[in-house]
Amino acid sequence: MALADDIQMAERHVLQAEQHIKRQRARIAALKRRRLPRGKASSFLQLLEDAQSMHLHQLSLLLERASRERTRAGI
Repeated sequence: MALADDIQMAERHVLQAEQHIKRQRARIAALKRRRLPRGKASSFLQLLEDAQSMHLHQLSLLLERASRERTRAGI
């Protein structure tokens, strides 16, 4: 897979994770309004946020690599 493809995939993962996190926060808010337990939902949110952190780190690494390659190519 080309670097540009890897970057696009990482960007997609970041956007998808943002959507998952937003939905999970909404679910937790709904549980809170109904005064229902939120422990497992909150734990799952933490997993989503941890995964997002990894996605962002991977994207950052890929963008740095692309920048280095452009610099070497004189672009």
